[in-house]
Formats: sequence, C-alpha cells, structure tokens
Amino acid sequence: MRKELYLNLEKFSLRYAYFLFFDTREYLADSLFIRHQVRVWFEREYGKDGSPLLAICCHVKKKDVPAFLAALEDLKDKMILCGYQEYEQDVRIMLDSLESAKGAKQNNETNSTQKAEQT
Repeated sequence: MRKELYLNLEKFSLRYAYFLFFDTREYLADSLFIRHQVRVWFEREYGKDGSPLLAICCHVKKKDVPAFLAALEDLKDKMILCGYQEYEQDVRIMLDSLESAKGAKQNNETNSTQKAEQT
C-alpha cells in the first residue's frame, strides 16, 4: 500500500509491519525515531549514485506503527530544514518509478502465463 512518502510493504507477520521509506545518507530519520520512542529494525537500503536519498526497508512492531508514521511525518519538515527542499517531489518520483516497474513486471508475468496457456 502506497502512502504519501512511504510504502507499506505487504508481508505476512503477526508481530511486525514492513515499510520502505526514504532518508539521506546522514540518516536524519534516526533521531526522529528516538524522539518518538519507536524501535526500528533496518533490513536493507538502496542508493543510486549521485542521489542524496536512500530507499530503506525496515520493520516495526505493529503496536509502534502510529509512532513510526508520526516520525516519518516529522521527517518531511526535517528534510526541508536540512536543505533538502525537493525531498517530497523526489520521493514521489521514485515511488512512481517503483510502481511503474512493478506494473511492467506484472504485465510480463501475465503475458508469459498467457503464452504458456496457448501452447
């Protein structure tokens, strides 16, 4: 499920919720997680050469999701204060490209299935 500036990743778990959000190489979100008293387990991070942003996959306990989302809301303001005025626009572009890549992959899988059924 896509929200404004993060993705709620669909992964079955009784205890954890999984997310993908965008942060800088200085990890500005970490201090916000501490301030909101939310424990975050970081899994993977992806970066593109020349981009100041990293895509970070993580999970939090389901009971901590509201605090995690509040920290991400504060992250928008912190990014602007730290000189990343284009943060929201850049994240939306990256999320759009992820969704278009996902759509293309699903179309390829559907076409492959249809070709297999025809033969």
